Amino acid sequence: MGAAPLERVKAIQGQLAASTDLNPIVELLEIAQKLHGELLKTQDRDNLKALTLAVRVLSQSFVALCASGALDVAHVTDIGLLVIGEASDEPRAQVARWMKEQWNAYVLFVLETLLVSPVSPVRLAALEVTMSLQVAASEALACDAGKWSVTPFRLLVRILLLRDVADDVVDAFAESYLEIYDDVRFEFCRELSRLLRAIPDASTRHSRIRSRARTWLVRITAIPTQDDHLNNFLVPHLAKAPPKKKSKTQKKPKFGEDGAGSDDDEDMKEVLAQASDSDDDESVEVPAGRSRRARRTKTLRESMHGLAAQRQAFAGAWLSLLLPASHTDASGTLVVHGGSLSLAETHDILVRLHSQILPHLPKPTMLHDFLVDCLDARGTTALLALNGLFTLIVSHNLDYPAFYTRLYGLLDASVMHTKYRSRFMRMLDTFLSSTHLPVAIVASFLKRLSRLSLRATPAAIVEIVPFVWNLLRRHPSCMQMIHREWDGDHLALGPTGVEDPFDAQEPNPLHTGALESSLWEIAAFGAYRLSQNQQQRTSETGGDSHYLGSVTTFASILAEPFTQQKYNLEEFLDTTYGTLFDTEARKTLQHKERAKPRAPPATEPLDVTLQVPPMLPTKSATAEQAVRRETRKRLRHYAFPTEEADATADVCAKLWRMV
Repeated sequence: MGAAPLERVKAIQGQLAASTDLNPIVELLEIAQKLHGELLKTQDRDNLKALTLAVRVLSQSFVALCASGALDVAHVTDIGLLVIGEASDEPRAQVARWMKEQWNAYVLFVLETLLVSPVSPVRLAALEVTMSLQVAASEALACDAGKWSVTPFRLLVRILLLRDVADDVVDAFAESYLEIYDDVRFEFCRELSRLLRAIPDASTRHSRIRSRARTWLVRITAIPTQDDHLNNFLVPHLAKAPPKKKSKTQKKPKFGEDGAGSDDDEDMKEVLAQASDSDDDESVEVPAGRSRRARRTKTLRESMHGLAAQRQAFAGAWLSLLLPASHTDASGTLVVHGGSLSLAETHDILVRLHSQILPHLPKPTMLHDFLVDCLDARGTTALLALNGLFTLIVSHNLDYPAFYTRLYGLLDASVMHTKYRSRFMRMLDTFLSSTHLPVAIVASFLKRLSRLSLRATPAAIVEIVPFVWNLLRRHPSCMQMIHREWDGDHLALGPTGVEDPFDAQEPNPLHTGALESSLWEIAAFGAYRLSQNQQQRTSETGGDSHYLGSVTTFASILAEPFTQQKYNLEEFLDTTYGTLFDTEARKTLQHKERAKPRAPPATEPLDVTLQVPPMLPTKSATAEQAVRRETRKRLRHYAFPTEEADATADVCAKLWRMV
């Protein structure tokens, strides 16, 4: 098509700029739709330029209409389009109706077609013009209270959740809008919460809504924590902070009979309602039980400039995601609206929970049910949920008396083989750091960890041994578990001695009988035998030992005097097969270099072939006997030198040179 499309678009742009005739908008929108179809087939750069220019010209036209007040954007449908209304014979009403139709057609084309286009520049241009339309529509609603236009933002959020959007659009929207503008983040959380709670069914079409919602929520990290952090707004009239009102009386908290505050369910409903309430400038009727609360809701501008409302919007979005609506179908199966999160997505949320989510929730204990469900799932999911639950117990006064029982139940063989083993050991060290824990509970954890070490990898054993050492040092009452003897053998009370009093099947750590047992499992690595050999300077072989010598050597610290205060657990938590191999390989190479034999100095061979001088035979019988006697003498002197030989060194030297 050459440059004709681009020239045609420029011509229409000139017509729109030179007159008040809006009919070219229809033609320009049709050209843009055709250009996009041809672009998908030919990938022509001229078509790309023409399409981009057409989309921007249309956006400028609608922005101008909003600025002049000719376009009514106040009445919007549930999906974010303008309400067309009934047909009328009045010319002005017909023009207004026609402009709304063109607005809806353009918004649908940009969001449903261009935003999910396979061409990256087209997608990014669609996002840019959508946000420019949002600013213009919101400014058209500007008033004393401040307004945020529902169109086209609500439809944008729906497309982002209902359709698969490319990564560049996700990055652009998250980094250029959600992380920068406080009003965009606030309204996005409210619209997301509203959509998640209004999913009509659990059909296949809606099976990935929660997954996409998680993708967007984890990208929101710039949550304001101070009033001066609320300083950047996309819509100009919302950037002006409302005047602060001084309260004459301070509201007192209302408590129930048990000393607790309002019920979690009621608080969650209130947070969700405030996070997605669309009537921001109107007062609401206060229920009878809440007569002391504020008589009216805050205006939108007051909410956007308040930390409490910002946190409520953020909390409402996360609560709608983590506590979804569900129903039971005819077969009795529980069906979750919006689809279920995958195991990897649940793990990703739990990893971020204590640092990225809980600190910004107005009432973090509302996630108690979610964390308990994760604990019931066991495995890695339960391990990752421990940190969030412990945070609620310590920092937010959550009453969970069975915490250590649940923690003890998670210690199974799979813990030592998961990739989150180091993370779990860090949390376990924190959970058991108190010196006021009952000694029976500490002994149960010591015994369970020692029992798990029998089936653990060498890297896990290297983490368990200093962990056990630190617990024993922190709780001296458990020292009897390594000083108990049986037939003179330390650390060996177990299956080979007598029956182990430890009950491995008891779920309550207070009643396992671990304190009457011993850590014979650690002795199975050869710890005591190796320690005795080092103290007695013997080299006995055989007996219990680990196939990796370094593990046996390291385990011997439990059979030696506890002179060190504690071991730094962080030095051992990153141990893997790779680090163990590097250590052993380096040790072997160094050993070979030290044991490398040295070549002896070059020496002349000993010549014992003698020729006796002529005078010897006359004095000592025959010459053969004389040579034999002299040879024995000189060999004896060579093998057993004496002081006399040293005194006659010169004589011997002359004799050895005789030929």
